[in-house]
Amino acid sequence: MDAATGDFVFQVPIKSFRFEKALMQEHFNENYMESSKYPKAEYKGKIADLDKVNFGKNGTYNVTTKGKLTVHGVTKDVTLPGSIVVKDKTVTLNSDFKVVPQDYEIKIPGLMENKIAKEIEVTVNSILEKK
Repeated sequence: MDAATGDFVFQVPIKSFRFEKALMQEHFNENYMESSKYPKAEYKGKIADLDKVNFGKNGTYNVTTKGKLTVHGVTKDVTLPGSIVVKDKTVTLNSDFKVVPQDYEIKIPGLMENKIAKEIEVTVNSILEKK
């Protein structure tokens, strides 16, 4: 994250998601997410209210991020909640939000639609490094 502008990027390899059962993981990667064709998800965003954060003072600062979330080759403008935790010289960015597979053209077969959540809960916890 650029502390001056609030710009940041997260990328997640789709094949890094792990499941309890190998078959679930296989279906997730091959049938739904098409991981070979769309190998990563990405969020390019900006902290909209960066002025709320005092990087020189320990504390938790609730923020709003705005950016573009790309999943399964589809990019959407999103506004997501988050918090920045400053503790000594460590800065952590946290966010919890939901993604609707249908919004990203992820096709779920009719037989499976009652077994897969309509909204997928996503949790991001990232320690930010100064560059």
